[in-house]
This record gives sequence, C-alpha cells and structure tokens, in this order.
Amino acid sequence: MPPRTPKQREMIDGRPVYSIAEFGQSVNVALDDVFPKGLWIEGEVRGLKPEHHPTGHYFSLVDKERFGEVSVDMKLFTRDDVLEEVMSKMARHGVPLQNGMRVRFLCRPDFWRKSGQLGLIIDDVDTTFALGEIARKREELIKKLIAAGVHEKNKRRPVPMVPLRIGVVSSLRAAGFIDAKRQLEESGWGFELLVADVNVQGDRAPRQIVTALALLDRRDDLDVIIMIRGGGSQGDLAAFDDESVAIAISRCTHPVFTGIGHEIDTSVADIVAHTNLKTPTAVAVHLIDLVERFDRWLASRARTLSDRTSNAVLRSRSRLGRCAERLRTRPATIVAASRHRLDVQRATVRLLDPATTLARGWSITRDADGRVVKSVNGAPKGATLVTTVADGTITSTVEEVT
Repeated sequence: MPPRTPKQREMIDGRPVYSIAEFGQSVNVALDDVFPKGLWIEGEVRGLKPEHHPTGHYFSLVDKERFGEVSVDMKLFTRDDVLEEVMSKMARHGVPLQNGMRVRFLCRPDFWRKSGQLGLIIDDVDTTFALGEIARKREELIKKLIAAGVHEKNKRRPVPMVPLRIGVVSSLRAAGFIDAKRQLEESGWGFELLVADVNVQGDRAPRQIVTALALLDRRDDLDVIIMIRGGGSQGDLAAFDDESVAIAISRCTHPVFTGIGHEIDTSVADIVAHTNLKTPTAVAVHLIDLVERFDRWLASRARTLSDRTSNAVLRSRSRLGRCAERLRTRPATIVAASRHRLDVQRATVRLLDPATTLARGWSITRDADGRVVKSVNGAPKGATLVTTVADGTITSTVEEVT
C-alpha cells in the first residue's frame, strides 16, 4: 500500500493514524532529517563472530552508563564492498576488528521495519581512535601490573647454568619459530624443545597462550620457557598485551624468555617476562650464548685445575729430588759425625779410666771391707789397708794417723 499524504491521513482526536509500514518509513525519513550526513558513534564491540554472514557482520556496540550498559545493533554489510574496505583499513593500521575493543564508526541510522528494530549501518571507521584506545588501555594495564609488582615476579626465577631443555609457546607454522628452531639446531648443542602449538593472534590466542604456559610450567624436566612470535602489526601482537597472559607469565616457576615482534616492539608480556629479546632469533642466540658461556667457564676451570695439578706435580718432584739427594749425602755425614763423637767419647773414657790415672802415678787405697779411703777417718790406727798402684797392690797396717 502506498503511504498516505498528510491530507489523506486519518486523524483521531487530533492524532494521526499510521500503518506499521508507514510508521517505519516515517521513522527512517525522520532519522535522515536529523542525521543527513550520518553520525560518528563509539563503543565497545560485543557479539562479533569469527566468520561473517554472507550479507555482512552483525554485532553490538556497548557503552556503560550510571545504571548499567546500553547497546545498539550494528550492521556492516558486504554490499558495495563496505565490509571489505572497513576490515582492510583496520588491518592496514594493525587494529583488526575484535570483541572487547573500543571503536568509532561512521554510521547511518536505520529502522528495520520487518523486526521493528533500530540499528546503525556502518559506512567507515576511525582507525586513529582505535589505535589511541589500544595504547591507552595498554598503558593503564602496565601501570596496574607495575603497581602490583607483577612485572618483577618472574625476573626473580633463577636461570640454570646450562638451559638445554626448552619449553616453547608458539605457532609451529610461524616463521619466527622456524628461524629460532633452526638456529638452535645448527648451534651443535643438545637443545631439546617441547612445543605448545598455539594461535599467536586473534581472539583465541590469549586463552591458548595462558593454557600453554600453565601446562609447560607443571613439568620439572624443563629449564626455561620461551614465548616467541615474529613481527606483525600492533593488532597482530595484541594477544601479548593481554592481562591474562601477563599474569600467567608472572605465576610461572620457570624463567620465561620472550621474543615477540620486531626490534621496535615491546609488549606487556615482554615487560613482565624474566628476559625479553627483540626477536625469536635473538632468543635462540641468547640461549646458545648462555650454554657457550658455561662451556667457556668450564674450560677455564679445567685449565686452572690442570695448571694447578701440573704445578703441584712439579713441586712434589722437586721435593722428592731434594729428599733423594739428602738420602744420598746425609747418611755419610751422619756416620762421619757419629764416628767423630765416638772418638771423642772414647778418648774421654780413656782419660777417665782408673788404669790410666794409676799409670800416671796415682794410687787407690781401700780398707779391709773394700771401701775407698777418702779421709784419715777411714784409716784408724791398726787398720789394714790395701793400696792399688799401676802394677799391683800393697797391703799395709796403719801405725799412726797424722
């Protein structure tokens, strides 16, 4: 039925009568009058599906107010290539459209008469706003983690001197993982890799990364865990700015090394990790350097031990030589000295021999009991004395004592 003109419209008590179709058409006309060039609207994306419907993406933009949340239905149609243009524009700026992000769209209000619902048809997107929102949320998260001390927890984990058993959180198909793996294999050291294959971008990535970290951290046969991903846009690396990933790293009992993105990229995961390197290849080089550093230290200790052993052997040989020389020369010296002492003692003994003394004219007088007479008191008058001289004895009787 064609819409009626105001002159034709039925009135009841001064109020116009509309059919449902007329009402819908009038609402759209009124909306076009209020927003002739469309409007920019911003909010948080909710209900976006990984794959779009053949006719487009259908989701909600949500905003918070004092008494709760308000939302509006959004329509990003495939017709006129609008969906492709919007998605490509966001991808070029590294901010792929995903749930939870706050965006600003250029829209046209649309009252869909078939369901009686008011929605917004998307014509364009403000990527600058999306980038700014991502940066703002990232800075807020970093401040929050630093205030809670989360950024220091994993840095306190000791790194083994020879980290050869490596847990890896990465995509097996990622070029960064392939490059790092090749670097470790070509090093010649016996690295062992246990890989948790995860998505490293997209809505599913944070949850998979958190699960992989938890599973690897339960193992006691690993030395370190590395989390690596090659370069990409800011949006591609968004999973590594996720708070749940940062918390999971801080809870790991193993030290976590990160190599995410290009040299200019620093993710939240890098900030809370034990050690962050610029690229996956740099992580591999760092691990190789740790092993080679231990090998150099071990070689140095071996050389020191060898030098000390050699010096000890040389000193021992020198001492043995001196001892052998003393064994050859000292006995003769000792014998000669002993002979000399013996000669002196023999001469002394000869000098002290009574026979020698008697031969020089001395004599020894004893009483009848054989006691040596040393005083006149020992030879009273009438006593018999025996006097020994060099060539015999003389017996006499004491007649007088003076």
